[in-house]
Amino acid sequence: MRKFFKILFVCAFVCLIGACFLLVSHGFLYGKQTAPVSHRLSIMTYNTHGMGMARKTAKNAVIQFLQKADADVLCLQEVDVYKSSEHLTLNELRKALAHYPYTYFDFKVYNSRHQFGNAVFSRYPLINKHTIRYPSRANISSCCDVVVEGDTIRLFTNHLESYRFSQSEMDSVAAHPFRSDSALQHKVWSASRSRFRQARIVADSIAVSPYPVLLVGDLNSTPVSPTYLLLRRHLRDAFLECSSLRLGNTFKKGRFGVRIDYILHSEGLHPVSCRTLHTDASDHLPVRAELVW
Repeated sequence: MRKFFKILFVCAFVCLIGACFLLVSHGFLYGKQTAPVSHRLSIMTYNTHGMGMARKTAKNAVIQFLQKADADVLCLQEVDVYKSSEHLTLNELRKALAHYPYTYFDFKVYNSRHQFGNAVFSRYPLINKHTIRYPSRANISSCCDVVVEGDTIRLFTNHLESYRFSQSEMDSVAAHPFRSDSALQHKVWSASRSRFRQARIVADSIAVSPYPVLLVGDLNSTPVSPTYLLLRRHLRDAFLECSSLRLGNTFKKGRFGVRIDYILHSEGLHPVSCRTLHTDASDHLPVRAELVW
């Protein structure tokens, strides 16, 4: 009986902490937007899982999904295009999404075989394009300014360090979630530390932005992680602004489902909607938001 009450106490404590976090995250101390709206922008972020594993356009579920996406700006991570015509090429990707006249490709991996990184497709002009550099083998953060009807938004597209778990490691964690494994612990600690360092470099760029900021992408971090909380010092979370204390899920592998893909924004931008879209084209789910200012 004593053990039962201990477990009950721990569960109640965890629920209380979670509720407090959600209340703070929702920003209930902030007032509602009452200023007139002069601009509106829809944006979607999507980890494409190697751009649909670089399948050709006709067989590529990610591209077919994106062709139907109704967003002014598409921010894509894990964009993988090849030089060989046996796989998806950059020209084929451009042609498939030709209804977006403005593009920005920022590749971290660039060799004679393929290119891998981030991409932005936009209905509005993209200017001041540049890479935010930090140590990483395959991850990257990209920055550009979106000119929306004479106004400018600074856009950060991110793919921060992942754990790089193999399928066997994922299966091991699922089967024995509380078992200590020194190799896995080292991998988790190393990736978490790298992500925080990367986020700190991005946060420094946010702090000096002359324009309102949109930060999107796969942060590989949950809403209770140091990486997420660091970025939340500067920005608000569109999903939390628009949800009713709901828990989101943008990545699921095996039994695990977590929210690690985000649309964060400056206080001067106001989300009127933000939702996760459902598709099986990638191992991540897209997140779409509409913001006004």
